[in-house]
Amino acid sequence: MSEPLDQVMPPARLAALPDVEPARPCLRELFREHLDYVWRIARAFGMPADAADDVAQEVFLVVHRRLPTFQPGGSIRAWLFGITRNVVQHHRRAYARRERNLASVEPPPPAAAPEASVELRQAAALMQEFLDRLDFDKRIVLLLADIEGLTASEIAEALDIPLGTVFSRLRAARLKLERFSQRIQVRDLRRPS
Repeated sequence: MSEPLDQVMPPARLAALPDVEPARPCLRELFREHLDYVWRIARAFGMPADAADDVAQEVFLVVHRRLPTFQPGGSIRAWLFGITRNVVQHHRRAYARRERNLASVEPPPPAAAPEASVELRQAAALMQEFLDRLDFDKRIVLLLADIEGLTASEIAEALDIPLGTVFSRLRAARLKLERFSQRIQVRDLRRPS
């Protein structure tokens, strides 16, 4: 039977009631009420605005994981401050690590001027034109020697031909390349500027 509402409950009965814990805050409410606070704390720690956005997001991911460990009755703002401080420190360490890694990598060579790029493409096209006209036996020896850097004995072994044949084909291919190069130079000299 229940007690009437207007009667005072004796202390012995009051002590026997189960403890009612204050309710834990909801993540959605925390986010809505304290996002600006967390962002301002991140900025106060020196994070740029775009990085403060990332920090704030990460803080609330941590809050989501650690919400069950929050002690009701404690200060939410103090708890969020501590989490924010830790996340900012993590971001700073990660940034320093990235900077060290980037400093250890050689920068890429400067981009070639557009004229140089055009000239390079034209030279590659001319070389391809020469190679297309060269018979296969001479072309393969020339490519293996001058492009791939194989020695004459390695080429002889790879193609299963005598060493003398390698030298003969390579000499013939280089002579044809020399003549082709001379014809291109003459053609370029005849062009009006």
